[in-house]
Amino acid sequence: MRSCVFNLLLVTVAVTGCANRAAAAPAAWRRLVLVELFTSQGCSSCPPADAFVRDMPALGFGRDKVVPLTFHVDYWDGLGWKDPFATSVFTDRQNWYARSKKLRSPDGQAGIDGLYTPQMIVDGSVHFSGQRRQDAIREMERAATRPPVFDLVADATTHGSSIDVVVDATDRGDTKRDPDWRVVVALAATKARTAVARGENAGETLDEAAVVRALSDRIPLARGPRRTVTVRLTKPADLPWSEVEVVAFVQSQATGEIGGTTTHAVRTVLPPELRR
Repeated sequence: MRSCVFNLLLVTVAVTGCANRAAAAPAAWRRLVLVELFTSQGCSSCPPADAFVRDMPALGFGRDKVVPLTFHVDYWDGLGWKDPFATSVFTDRQNWYARSKKLRSPDGQAGIDGLYTPQMIVDGSVHFSGQRRQDAIREMERAATRPPVFDLVADATTHGSSIDVVVDATDRGDTKRDPDWRVVVALAATKARTAVARGENAGETLDEAAVVRALSDRIPLARGPRRTVTVRLTKPADLPWSEVEVVAFVQSQATGEIGGTTTHAVRTVLPPELRR
């Protein structure tokens, strides 16, 4: 099996042991934790990480605790299989993290050189291989002990294949330490199934969850105790609204820290001739 580190780039990923921790009382879960997975259907090391994302609710990390988003990158597309969910927009987001040099590994090592899959990032701060479930659980639990910087509320209304998402952000933390906060909105498919015909996963049928299909720009958040941003996104034609989850989050442009996360169930507006 080939390593799923893109062979033209150097990667520094600290490897730590999975030593058992002493039993401790669970800390209070104080925030929704955003978990990003950069993945590809062309990478043979990625399906276990995608399965972990899919299994999170069954493992006790439902949407009341953790909000996962999987971003399919496109730099694997020329190596045997073109991922139908991959786009350069998602690769650009992974590149943004790499260029920032703000990510750290679970053992505290700072920075990262190059791109790799499957890369998991917890709350914009910590990265590691998405196959390392115990690291993921520890980092999610650690992130959950910190209160959010913002309380977020999202509302969304569809119009055909477009959706208007209104995000209200209310300060509840020390926003003065970083005035450059940005709002990002994603449309994620709650489920996806793909029969892979070529590449490292040839012959496999991949069942995936939280697959990002549309992503907004990083929109500056105006200053003030309460701020509102409106975003319009368009879903792909092959994705029904009934299988879409809207995820909105606020992220520091300077540090990558996630200041708050929320989700919203989509409701559709029927044309008058179909209403009863």
